[in-house]
Amino acid sequence: MKQYIASSMLLGSLCLIVGCASERSGTDAVSASASASAATTGHPGGFATKYKADDGRLIEVGHGTPADGGISFKDPHLEKCWLADGFNFTGYDTLYIAPTATTAKVHDDEVAPQKFAMERLPLELQMMISKHGLFPNVVLRESDIKPENKTLRLETTITEYTKGGGGARYWAGLYGAGQPALRVLGKMTDQGNPVFTFEGRRSGVSAGARMIGGFQRDEDIQSGDIHSLVLDLTDFMAAIAGRYEPK
Repeated sequence: MKQYIASSMLLGSLCLIVGCASERSGTDAVSASASASAATTGHPGGFATKYKADDGRLIEVGHGTPADGGISFKDPHLEKCWLADGFNFTGYDTLYIAPTATTAKVHDDEVAPQKFAMERLPLELQMMISKHGLFPNVVLRESDIKPENKTLRLETTITEYTKGGGGARYWAGLYGAGQPALRVLGKMTDQGNPVFTFEGRRSGVSAGARMIGGFQRDEDIQSGDIHSLVLDLTDFMAAIAGRYEPK
């Protein structure tokens, strides 16, 4: 009888040890899985650093670090990019794109071209954001916002502008001479609270602007720069919103 009791106690102890070991093993596995998951994402937000766009392009949003109650991304296509904690461009009925403002100091002959850029930017944003289907409604007039809609507001400001010059591009456009320059600062708000900010700059980024820019109009090159900036910006938005596949 004593031998039976001793054997039972030994068996119970072994089961307890094995059980604890199994529990630790399971915990370690979960921990390892979480660590592996964290290693494949760029920051605490859990987003990947690279995504595959619908058209097959590889999109990189960059690594992120906590900053100012959100995440600051090192997006290779944007000079600055910040996202508020918990915000991912989803759950809203309407995006209102306000008229583009400017703080750039320009010469007299740049007033009209800059006005062209100010008018073109909101139109390009509306077209590309609508294409991604990020919001049911993307409007350019406050009067088009329905009172019952949950709405975001996007403001853009041109902080640097030059129209460029065809003569300089003809002789040294390949090296950046004579290329237009455009820097845009953007802020998206929810009831006045910033949820997304960015800054981007473009200056004759297309191959055509560099190779045959001397034969192109300033406005045509700048249109290409605006499209490039908006494409990278909306790619970031689509990736964060879950429209693209993480890679």
